[in-house]
Amino acid sequence: MALTRQQIIFLKELKKTAVSLGNEGKCLTFLIGELSACQYLNMKWKPSDSYDAITKKGELVQIKTRKAWSTLRVNPSGRLGKFGRKVGYQFDKGIYIELDNNFEVCGIWEMTVAKIKNL
Repeated sequence: MALTRQQIIFLKELKKTAVSLGNEGKCLTFLIGELSACQYLNMKWKPSDSYDAITKKGELVQIKTRKAWSTLRVNPSGRLGKFGRKVGYQFDKGIYIELDNNFEVCGIWEMTVAKIKNL
């Protein structure tokens, strides 16, 4: 499963481009996060309106990404896009991924839809 060879190359180039763009690299954060989560967790990247990836077990996964811009780590009280905001909770679990200043993964958290709804 995981990422294809072309997707791995694409992710590497996205990170370099995002770093070189500085503040304008923000627009690439979500895509880097989705691809990085798939790479780390061995999932197939398959973006749609309700999910972003599929696990080996066939679970549908929605991914949210944050990156710190003015501090070393993401401010936990900051804003995060809502899981399921577009079409409801049509996925099996959510993944939150945090990126460092070089757009490298510095944290990954997983939650079931039931836990996300309770939040």
